[in-house]
Amino acid sequence: MRLESHRQFRKSFREKGFRKLSLAAILSTNLIAGPAWSQPHSVSGVNADSVLNIRADIDQTLNVGSSDIIGTIPHDASDVMVTGISVDIGHTKWREIKYNGTVGWVNARYLTPTSSSLERPEALQCAGTEPFWNVAIDENDSTFISPDQESPLELDYLRLAPGIGRADLWGHYLGSADGAYFLTVIVRYTEACSDGMSDLTYDYEALLLGLSASGAPAYGCCGIRH
Repeated sequence: MRLESHRQFRKSFREKGFRKLSLAAILSTNLIAGPAWSQPHSVSGVNADSVLNIRADIDQTLNVGSSDIIGTIPHDASDVMVTGISVDIGHTKWREIKYNGTVGWVNARYLTPTSSSLERPEALQCAGTEPFWNVAIDENDSTFISPDQESPLELDYLRLAPGIGRADLWGHYLGSADGAYFLTVIVRYTEACSDGMSDLTYDYEALLLGLSASGAPAYGCCGIRH
């Protein structure tokens, strides 16, 4: 049951069936515009005659040897984009990344942020369990999914409110066009969010307000949309 719940949570993060709010500026779940990523990374510590391997499905196998190499990154690359999801295998942290269209996992030891300042991601996929919920946060394409809905609900991105005195905290305000739904998603960069069902760690944690009629907040984690 625990494994099945984890699969549902991961599926929620990778949902691809969203309807689009705008045809003019679409940020799909398969292709991401540069500014939507936070903390671009460069490769460091790799010999000039070598490359950094990108491996598939480490989050599922938890075994480096059984995870296929699906791409490589040059030793001097400086445009590696992280998704905000990582997993520890033994004493090694692996980060999910996207490089030249390939999404996979690399040894985090060989990644260094290209900037010391934290950049706010413009597009996030946030999800929680018990109950399961999923919110895509994007100024051009926000959607909401819950067990009570048969299909994703399109939302208008109403406004952003940065945290007071904090660079790692943001409030996102979303609402449906008919006024039936108003959601507030408080996102914080922690590098320590857990779904409670797996070994994965997410860089962003979220508090969702509006899911319950009582006003009770729901907890979840976020990754950067790709």
